[in-house]
Amino acid sequence: MGDKDKIIALPHVDAAARERLAERMRTLHITRISEMPRIELYLDQVLTLVTQELEFMRVPGDATVTGSMVNNYVKQGVIPAPHKKRYTRRHLASLLFVCAFKRVFSIAQVKQLMERIYASGADFAWLYDEACGLLERSLAACFDGADARESLREEGVGLGEAAERSLDPELERLIEVSVASLATKVFVEQTLLLADGGEQR
Repeated sequence: MGDKDKIIALPHVDAAARERLAERMRTLHITRISEMPRIELYLDQVLTLVTQELEFMRVPGDATVTGSMVNNYVKQGVIPAPHKKRYTRRHLASLLFVCAFKRVFSIAQVKQLMERIYASGADFAWLYDEACGLLERSLAACFDGADARESLREEGVGLGEAAERSLDPELERLIEVSVASLATKVFVEQTLLLADGGEQR
């Protein structure tokens, strides 16, 4: 029997592990602006918080964020510069946006998206919070199965109050589709990790 004729054994994924992952994603809560530390933070504290916050999408071998990454993002204008080496809630939220979206897009594309967000004049705290809620709902739908995804589509789930907040419709759509892409990528990566025995705690 040649190599082409060999049967490839599919890895077995434990049903309990799959359900634990699904439950984790269905109940995920991403920290909102008002829940972030009120005090200004140093870089090492920011790195710890961002890494912990995005643990749910981590894959082995990939660094979520490093000090040199943050410095490069500041130099490129992807996130605002810190004030006297201290970072506010807005810095933290911006960095979470960037680190999450770079799972799906190049840093050049993330920069373009962030520039549009900054230039839009939209309430950044509101937009960040809405995007977090949308990501939570999108992940829950991905991990819940076809029925939940269908109901999510029927509800027309997107950024709440976008029209009332005068958010540019194109930017609104970009953010919604970006979040949906991120949720899909997290679903694929984390599900495949189960087959490799890489279930996260």
